[in-house]
Amino acid sequence: MQLCMRREQSDDISDNWLLQFINVEVLREVGQLVLMNSEGDDPEFAVLKKGFYNPTLRMKYKHSATNIRLTQPGASLFPEEKVQNEVAVMRYILDKTPIPVPFIHQFDSKEKSPLKLSSYIMMDYIEHDTKMHEALNYPGCPTEKRGHLDPNLDEGRLETLYGQAAGILL
Repeated sequence: MQLCMRREQSDDISDNWLLQFINVEVLREVGQLVLMNSEGDDPEFAVLKKGFYNPTLRMKYKHSATNIRLTQPGASLFPEEKVQNEVAVMRYILDKTPIPVPFIHQFDSKEKSPLKLSSYIMMDYIEHDTKMHEALNYPGCPTEKRGHLDPNLDEGRLETLYGQAAGILL
């Protein structure tokens, strides 16, 4: 019973925190932080899809883009440590493998974020054609639902996708 109440409280915290991003002033503050740390002219600011633990906002320029990913209160138990660990892993992957990893412009704690929203990572956006989830999922399955392997997926495509993933893991 107590676990259910904690989960409901966590969901309430998370949902209420996300409502801030309807406010233009909140988005303006986040956008200003990205602009201070980016180069380019005539940027286009957009809220990207929210993942399970992080909303991501993007400042897009003519030839590049910068993302800022905020940790979502209520969705992660240790958001400061989560950001530090993600940055450490991305830097390790960059140093030790040929896997493309976004350049990290900045990361910081909730206390030093715009409006003290949450800890965050600001990084380059890497252009890509599709996500593995979308490439393997059966057509028509909403992205917010757990995916299912498309039984009609071409075997060659499947081998290519899993081969690339295996190459990265190895």
